Amino acid sequence: MSKYHLLSMMFFILGLVFFVLGVLSGEIKTGFIVVFPFLVGSGVYAFLGVFFVIIAILLFMFGLIRSKVASSEPPFDEDEKRDIQKEKSVKGGGVVLIGPVPIVFGSNWKIAVLMMVLAIIIIVAMFFLPRFL
Repeated sequence: MSKYHLLSMMFFILGLVFFVLGVLSGEIKTGFIVVFPFLVGSGVYAFLGVFFVIIAILLFMFGLIRSKVASSEPPFDEDEKRDIQKEKSVKGGGVVLIGPVPIVFGSNWKIAVLMMVLAIIIIVAMFFLPRFL
């Protein structure tokens, strides 16, 4: 872990601490809209919380850019490039539920079908779960 990522994590935790202090002091109000949490506040704790979280995000992005630049290797010939491309094979997929509408994606058709089955299972579970609670 680079020093920028460590600093980013420290600033993010510090921002969260200020948010918690603001909520406990009554300076920051919290709530949910559908499933998205939000914070509303004004004052020192709210300002410092937002400030440190933004600094943490900027440091994290700067650390990613620095690590990509530092890890860049000199160019190599085409034979080595073909060998590396053959070795790397990643398969994946996912399900995004927007309300009851599933959006399914996958790197090949087998994974896409598996994700469709998973989406159906999740939708059925969400339908029957409130009845059992």
